[in-house]
Amino acid sequence: MMLQFDFNLLEFLNGLPWDRISETSWRYITALFLLAALILVSRWQGLGIGNKLVVGTIRGTIQILIMALFLVSIFALENLIIIFIVLTFMGVFAAHTVRSNLDHIPGAMSASLPGILIAGLSVMFISVLLGIIPVIGEYIIPMGGMVIGNSMTMSSLVIDRMWSNAQKQRSLIETALSLGANPTQANELTIREAIRAGLLPNLNRYASLGIVSIPGLMSGMIIGGEHPIVAAFYQVIVFIMIFLAATICGFIISRMFLRKMFNERYQLLVPPLQK
Repeated sequence: MMLQFDFNLLEFLNGLPWDRISETSWRYITALFLLAALILVSRWQGLGIGNKLVVGTIRGTIQILIMALFLVSIFALENLIIIFIVLTFMGVFAAHTVRSNLDHIPGAMSASLPGILIAGLSVMFISVLLGIIPVIGEYIIPMGGMVIGNSMTMSSLVIDRMWSNAQKQRSLIETALSLGANPTQANELTIREAIRAGLLPNLNRYASLGIVSIPGLMSGMIIGGEHPIVAAFYQVIVFIMIFLAATICGFIISRMFLRKMFNERYQLLVPPLQK
């Protein structure tokens, strides 16, 4: 089956709401003063994230603008193949982001990629198959992005916790291994704590849903003209999908990353903590 795209650049550009884009652009420029304040606070407290904030803002702005232009066309799609190709690309880039943020840890991408893709795509596919989500890009892409984004966060946390714990408690892990434990058993507590920590922010938001805050999806749907009750149902649906995908992702990644931390003879490959 051939996929055809009828795209007219001039018609596309003329259809953009330039007045709203111009107004929002000035708001964006004004918001950069808040970023400057954040960078000053970061340097004052010695957090060491100033450069990442600047690079992240520039790169993130370019990326999300490109994605926004792309989504104008893809939101109207009802072709699941194309939609899931887009989700796959998002998952690959999420794993690349994990590697970039954990560049001091070898094997971060190869461990996170399978977990993010398997967890994110399977949850989205099952949700579509059960009829939970309408078969249209306008619903699948944003919800899939939230699921994949939270899986990415879980990946970073699990890998970082496992690596740092192996450095700080190296003697305890090696003792457990010498007593007959396998790498999974020796790191079981760390893995559980990392997955709980990864779920905690969303669990807090879930518990205070509608009282302390109105989450992003619900806010966006209301702004877009959807009835608040419909938006509320979709927000709860997304939280359930996020919890399921993040938990699956955490368990898959922890097992994949153990292969990077130990060799076939169960010897720990993580270097000792530098003092």
